[in-house]
Amino acid sequence: MVCLSESCLDIYTNSGGTAVSGIYTLDVAGPDVVVYCDFDSEPGCVFTYISPSTTTIADISSLYTEDDIVVLRHLRQNGEQFTADVRQITDFAAVPLSVQFNEHADYVGPENVQMGPYIYLGIVPTALIQPVPPGPLTTQGWSIQGNDYSFVDCDPGNPPSYFVLLLNEDNEPFRTDAINDNFQQQLNAWVTSAVDAAADIPGSFFVDDFEMHFGCGVKLFSTFEYGGIGRLRGVALGLKSNLPV
Repeated sequence: MVCLSESCLDIYTNSGGTAVSGIYTLDVAGPDVVVYCDFDSEPGCVFTYISPSTTTIADISSLYTEDDIVVLRHLRQNGEQFTADVRQITDFAAVPLSVQFNEHADYVGPENVQMGPYIYLGIVPTALIQPVPPGPLTTQGWSIQGNDYSFVDCDPGNPPSYFVLLLNEDNEPFRTDAINDNFQQQLNAWVTSAVDAAADIPGSFFVDDFEMHFGCGVKLFSTFEYGGIGRLRGVALGLKSNLPV
């Protein structure tokens, strides 16, 4: 439905707390944005999922209030949905996560930019990964469902730390298809540690293509198959806002 609200949180507030989960068109700066507001997955919270048909968002930060957590949701071949809470590892607990639309300020950019526009989840900023010589190499990674999955970055000159949803407006192919098999636990945790989704979202809010890349060549793309699970049907990123009490 079309509304005059600027976020899922506004929808809830403007409804007097009676808003229900569903597809909404938000009146934000620039073109309107279609989102799915998930009021059912966690009491006292709403998760915002951006439609893959989105081409621009002037200020994505207006869509959420919590910058210490996002939810990675995946859709399996059997139609089941699973979610995983993503946070910083303990070493960077005070550093906010960064969600950007078609930008990657303070982070290394995605390799497959031709598959944009993209929703960018920056984890550890570049400046915090690159040590000042002769400083020690940096431990990086991410926390999934409350557990740290980390490693020592062996290549401080190449410090990526991101997960990107590639909306791929022009149906471009992957430019590179590299997969590193040395860090399976770190790469797979968002899938293998995920839990059954408390509530499903529409299949149209999942994207087919993604790219994730940490330092030391730890990277994979959506051609990757997870052992015992097989190729995923889609991925979605949930942005969290706490609802007023």
